[in-house]
Amino acid sequence: MLLIRAARPDDCEAVAYIYRYYVENSVASFDYEAPDVACWRDRLASTSAAGRPFLVAEDPDLEDPELGPGIIGYAYLGPYRGKTGWNWTAENSIYLLPVAAGRGIGTTLLQALVAATDPSVVRNIMAVIADEVPASIAIHERVGFVEVGRSPGVGYKFGRWVGCVYLQLRLPLVSSRTCPSA
Repeated sequence: MLLIRAARPDDCEAVAYIYRYYVENSVASFDYEAPDVACWRDRLASTSAAGRPFLVAEDPDLEDPELGPGIIGYAYLGPYRGKTGWNWTAENSIYLLPVAAGRGIGTTLLQALVAATDPSVVRNIMAVIADEVPASIAIHERVGFVEVGRSPGVGYKFGRWVGCVYLQLRLPLVSSRTCPSA
């Protein structure tokens, strides 16, 4: 039975394991080295401190041979760019164990991430996806993201240039002391 919940520091070992797979085997991440568990704990803390969700998906019926049962995926909202004017825009990240792919879990996890997002903190969610990962693009489109641009050949990994697709989801505008209304 699938359970989606807020991530805890003790989940970061599974998060690191899941992400490491994509760093080592896929252009879904442009990292060349996977962050360690301590880095993921820091990322969880900074994401939470910024009022942005960091979720994990659990399913005891799906099991990775090395990781075992439990966490099968995660999603969170990180910063989009480092300038103050982009504080109300976030970039989402979502990754699943390969055994969990193709089961609708990614869509469910992304829907939960959007639902957990406070629109007074985040106005826009951006997805920056390698153009060689059509399943991720499709998941985002199912949740309501729209393509807003493409950049051919901007990332380099595994000896080749890879393009990116940019998708955006605009959240409802709310009045707040922290989020501009324009």
